[in-house]
Amino acid sequence: MKKLPLIFLLLGGLPLAWTPAVASAEPAPPPPSAATAAAAPRQVIEQLDNALLTAMKEAKKLGYAGRYRSLAPAIERVYDFPGIAALVLGSHWAKLSPAQQREFIATLRDYTIATYAARFDGYAGERFAIKSVQPLPPSRVVVSSTLTETDGKVHTLDYLLQPVGGEWRVINVVADGVSDLALKQAEFTHLLELKGFPGLIAGLKGYIARMAQSGV
Repeated sequence: MKKLPLIFLLLGGLPLAWTPAVASAEPAPPPPSAATAAAAPRQVIEQLDNALLTAMKEAKKLGYAGRYRSLAPAIERVYDFPGIAALVLGSHWAKLSPAQQREFIATLRDYTIATYAARFDGYAGERFAIKSVQPLPPSRVVVSSTLTETDGKVHTLDYLLQPVGGEWRVINVVADGVSDLALKQAEFTHLLELKGFPGLIAGLKGYIARMAQSGV
């Protein structure tokens, strides 16, 4: 794994102050049953952790393209990209056409997978551990975890999940106190306002291309 601050591994930008969970513009769907409420969110994050460890351990063999293909299914299962897209663009979201919304969701997906594939490019004994699963009324959950590097440095990862179609999905990650959602809101809306929707998509695709070129 590249020896950069963890927040850059996950987010690829300049950190902003942490912000609490961002409320969706639409009412939250009913949560899964109480019997599965604690176990399911933990399992979602365990799926992501296991996929990352597999890609890291086989990083050199797989190469960037192989890590991208390896990580894509798990990341697609874990993240609520339509929900994140709407939250990231805020009031701009409703102004996009359905075709533009679909394009942004697909590009956001590729952007996220590319970031993981490019940054998690090696293994030196790093360890993930889930510390707690806490409900966040009315229907969300925070899964708190850590990533410990071989030198003993510990990073915190707090995942905010909400139910989507009866399954738990991630809508935000707070890494070492920095909110992924807040960062993307600031960066993406600035680019959208400055260069319009075509400029936003071009900027994200340019980032994806750079990750592919620099990844090994």
